[in-house]
Amino acid sequence: MGQINYRIKRISLEKASAFLIYSPGEAILVDSGNSGSGEKILDTLKRAGIEPEMLKLLILTHAHFDHAGSAGKLKELTGCKIMVHRSEAELLKVGFTTIPNGTRWKAKFLVVLGRLFARRIGKYPGTEPDLLVEDSYDLQEFGFSGRVIHTPGHTHGSMVVLMEHGELFAGDTLFGVEGKQHFPPFAEDLPALVRSWEQIRALPVKTIYPAHGRYFSMDSFLDEYDQAMKKYSKKEGA
Repeated sequence: MGQINYRIKRISLEKASAFLIYSPGEAILVDSGNSGSGEKILDTLKRAGIEPEMLKLLILTHAHFDHAGSAGKLKELTGCKIMVHRSEAELLKVGFTTIPNGTRWKAKFLVVLGRLFARRIGKYPGTEPDLLVEDSYDLQEFGFSGRVIHTPGHTHGSMVVLMEHGELFAGDTLFGVEGKQHFPPFAEDLPALVRSWEQIRALPVKTIYPAHGRYFSMDSFLDEYDQAMKKYSKKEGA
């Protein structure tokens, strides 16, 4: 691998973080935050020297309201293309979040509460995707050496973004909240999430940037890996 020719900017939003990956004259964005985050994201682009029309691609790690809520607005303001996994295209079009099951007892309690209010809190402005991912997608056509990888589990269409120098933008496939587990507290498909963790373990990752919490090293992920696999592989026949 040669010299790093792109920069990374974390954008802290109300519910989750988005990540700007940019070099002079071009940029891609991972996730868009909840509805109403568009202006803050544009302000971040401008401070980085990126004009709105330089944002070529918005990658949605999944179609939940705190990740896809401002996708339509950003497409309107910048003309960027929106990428999502094929299995979540319809959710993005209608703008609705399904509440995954909890993987731990506290999360299971929150799921019960969340589903009571899902019609209200789970809605966001829907939008039409431009690019649908199956298993993976090469980002070279957008000027960056990296790829989008399907990692189902948190949702059926969850994806991560792996850049050439080992940065992994994990969405909700991993968490980075201090003092908590990296294994996500919510999952639509727990066995699939276990398999996705196995897949990530085999990737050339150095640093992991989750949508919730701080970034952490691959070593931190590996420190938790064996215990998490033992614990969650036993559940639901994973």
